[in-house]
Amino acid sequence: MMNSLTVKLSFKLLKGKFIKRLNRFMAEIELDGEKFLAHLPNSGRMLTVLSPKCEAFVREENSPNRKSKYTMFAVRRENIPIIVDTRFANKLTKTLIDKGLFPPLRKYRVLKENVSRNNSRIDFLLGRNGQRFYLEVKSVSYVINGVAMFPDAPTSRGRRHVETLIKCVEEGFDAGILFTVQRPDADKLRPCYEIDLKFSELVAKALESGVKVFTQSLIFEPIDTIKVIFSKPKFWHN
Repeated sequence: MMNSLTVKLSFKLLKGKFIKRLNRFMAEIELDGEKFLAHLPNSGRMLTVLSPKCEAFVREENSPNRKSKYTMFAVRRENIPIIVDTRFANKLTKTLIDKGLFPPLRKYRVLKENVSRNNSRIDFLLGRNGQRFYLEVKSVSYVINGVAMFPDAPTSRGRRHVETLIKCVEEGFDAGILFTVQRPDADKLRPCYEIDLKFSELVAKALESGVKVFTQSLIFEPIDTIKVIFSKPKFWHN
């Protein structure tokens, strides 16, 4: 079974500096000595991710209707590369599944994205010979002492996702959560009960109900390469 693969980014990145976070989805960056606004596609707290003057890797955007000229893709903090764009994990996962490169779900293909189900929306509906598999992807960047944890902020939306996956299994479908760790320095992964106890309890219930949990690490190798390591870090829960 394939344990890892390497992919090249399809877009160009520029290297600058992260200055500060202005609000939930906007940051100030520096490129070639000049300051710019950059969209930050991540709603988490990112306490172990962002720090002043850490390297920032951004992509230039061409839309005239945007407030920001750039979008942050990753940072490098204390020499640790960390992907901050939570959308990237979904896009890459879809590509891997459709090309038969995601080992746990090799024979499935994506039938639909952002699927409405039981008052929630699940990232992917997969299909294989008439079987249906509901898959939710969670991007993880919160790491302390080699342990990755999700979430890094209370998430009512995340709780709804897990409840929906449990319901899918109860209705006879297959379902799973893919935790995608966006950095290389984690050996273990667990629900962050210190931040969201209810979410953590729901994950435990989901496992007991038959919801599957997958893990993978996306390691950014500046400035244009991603290494994907499957089934790492090891998942555990109390």
